[in-house]
Amino acid sequence: MLVLALDTATPSSTAALVEVTPDGLRGVAERRTVDPRAHGEKLAPEIEGTLAEAGVRPSELGAIVAGLGPGPFTGLRVGLATAASMGQALGIPTYGVCSLDGLGRAAGPGRVLVATDARRREVYFATYLDGVRLLGPDVTRPADVAAAIVRAGTATRSRARNSAATDAAALAESETLEAATALAGADAARVAAALARAEAAALIGQATFRDGGVDLTGREPVQRDPAGLSSVHGLVDRAVGEGALKYGDVFGVPVEEHLLYPPGAALVALAADRIRAAAPSEVLTPLYLRRPDAVEPVGRKPVLT
Repeated sequence: MLVLALDTATPSSTAALVEVTPDGLRGVAERRTVDPRAHGEKLAPEIEGTLAEAGVRPSELGAIVAGLGPGPFTGLRVGLATAASMGQALGIPTYGVCSLDGLGRAAGPGRVLVATDARRREVYFATYLDGVRLLGPDVTRPADVAAAIVRAGTATRSRARNSAATDAAALAESETLEAATALAGADAARVAAALARAEAAALIGQATFRDGGVDLTGREPVQRDPAGLSSVHGLVDRAVGEGALKYGDVFGVPVEEHLLYPPGAALVALAADRIRAAAPSEVLTPLYLRRPDAVEPVGRKPVLT
C-alpha cells in the first residue's frame, strides 16, 4: 500500500511517499522545503512533486499519515487541513502521529532528546530510549529542559530510596531520643532531639540530592545549582531536531545535525500497525501545547461617540 506522509510542525514542509508491505516499509520519494513562513505555499507543490517523482497518481494512495505536532498554530494547521481534505476527497483513512516521535524513532538506539523550535526562546521537547518516548511532549525554555527530565525520571526510580532514607532517619531519631531521656533526663533529651532532627534531615537530604534534587518525602529538597541543571549531559546521550541545534550550547550534548526534521518514513512507521490493520480513519487533532495568542474580547466596544 502506498502511503503519503505530511508534516508541517517545524519550519519544514515535508511530503513523503512510503510503501507499506506486510512485513516492512520502503521509502519511495520525499521532498522538503525549509521555510517557517511558507507552509501554505510550499506543501502542495511538495506533494505534487513527490507523487510525480514516483509516477503515482493521488487515486493510488491507500492512506495518509500526518504529523500532529507539537508546533506553531499557523504552520501545523496547514499540514493537518491538507491531510484531512485529501483523505476525505480520496476516500482513504488518515492517521496522526506525534511529530517529535518521528524524530525520536529515526534517531535510533540510546537516550535521545528531541527538541524543535517553539519560538519565544522556547522548545518543544521529548525524550526517548531506543526510539520509545519516555517524557513529553512539552514546551519550555531550553535551560529548563534538564530540570523537567530530572523531575519526571526521579519518581519512577527513586521513591523506594527516599522512603528508605525517611524510615532510617525516623528510627535514628527515635533511638537517639530514647537513649538521651534514659541517661540525662528531659532537658538533655530536648537537646538531643534537635541533633537527631538535624541528622535525620541530613540523611534525607543525601538521598534527595542523589535523586536529582527531587524530594519524594515531603520535606524541603536540597537546592542544586540552577546552572548545573541547564545541561542535559548525563541525562541523555545526544539530541536531534532544529531546536537542539539552535540551543546546543545550553543542552551540552552532541547534536546530530543531519536529523533536524521528522522523516516521512519514520512517521509512517509509527502508524504502520494501524495501516496494516485497516484501522478507521482518525480525527487529526493538533498538539499545540500553548494557548492561542488571540483571545475573545471581554466586552463590546461602542461604535458611536
